[in-house]
Amino acid sequence: MTQTFTLTPWQKKQAALLYHFSSLDYLNGLRDRVNALKSFAEERLEKSRSEGRDRFLRSAQWGDRDTTENWADNAWPFLADFQTSVATAIADLPSEIYHVTGASHCIRGISEFSLQWTTADEEKYFDQLLADIYAYASNIDYTMQKRYGVSWWDDFCLTKAWVEQSGKLQRIPKFNVLIDVASENDALPARSGVYASIDDPHASLQFAWKGGRGGRLIPASSFNELGLAALSAVGRKRLWVDQLAMRDFVCANLSNPVLTDDPHFEGSPEPELAPSLVARNAFKSSPSRWCLVELVPGEFEPVEEDKDDFHPFSPENQRFGAGETCTTSGYYFTPARLDSRRWFTAGDIFPHTDSAYGKTIWQRDAWQK
Repeated sequence: MTQTFTLTPWQKKQAALLYHFSSLDYLNGLRDRVNALKSFAEERLEKSRSEGRDRFLRSAQWGDRDTTENWADNAWPFLADFQTSVATAIADLPSEIYHVTGASHCIRGISEFSLQWTTADEEKYFDQLLADIYAYASNIDYTMQKRYGVSWWDDFCLTKAWVEQSGKLQRIPKFNVLIDVASENDALPARSGVYASIDDPHASLQFAWKGGRGGRLIPASSFNELGLAALSAVGRKRLWVDQLAMRDFVCANLSNPVLTDDPHFEGSPEPELAPSLVARNAFKSSPSRWCLVELVPGEFEPVEEDKDDFHPFSPENQRFGAGETCTTSGYYFTPARLDSRRWFTAGDIFPHTDSAYGKTIWQRDAWQK
């Protein structure tokens, strides 16, 4: 029997992101940003020199450290090398060779040298240009980085990328899943493109290319037990983006050692910190077989909404107010009191807790140990 493979709405979004970040158009966008930064630096250097700023910046103690001369001699080469590396990446695309960018190296190098020769407004604008380039280039780096043997795109990072890019992707390409175009881990693909795991429906998709050893398929990031529990409790549609739901999940797992062993764990977090707390501990490396997700040129479809598979009345998500009867035996806790976790047997009445927190709600602990 022929094996079939249907992409979920979320997998289609992942594929659209990866093809977008690996495209010539996206790489041209990086080139334009680097050129704009270089032009701005050239203009500021010329203006500083014409105004003679360096004469106020030389000192007996620091010499030329804060001058345009020092910046031009030492920081400028990082920017020029970055510009050359982007041009090389564009030139290599017809040969199906892809590269990580030089953004991190460039920005780290430039940051070592003083911008005292600029005005405060000029320095602020320069830093904004650098930050924009780093964020933009990171999407390429996450897509092309193979050196460390596991995909840098985990479900959390891809979700953040989709939130940032979705305004530009009101339509996404149509895709054909070619189950017969399959490859194993650590192998170059038969064709360059986005690949989906045949074995693990939760594994992040990845981009691979045949034009060089650097394009091999590597193990993807997939959910571990904590990640699967978060997906089940919060639902695909709300996972990572609904801060309150993620905070509730953390509260339901305060006795889970996977979370409590996190070096930054301090009990129930603020809602905005809950997604990253869970994400730091929610993934594993997942070896797999991979099949090609082929982009259909010139054909598009509307973005499908992810199905929210959260089941608020499933046993692991049951909640009860004070005075209500427990229907499922297990451990429960209430946010109204610290260290409230205790065992309730079906038929027990949940008690009221005097607290300034508000109404007493007992929630079944997802970690039943």
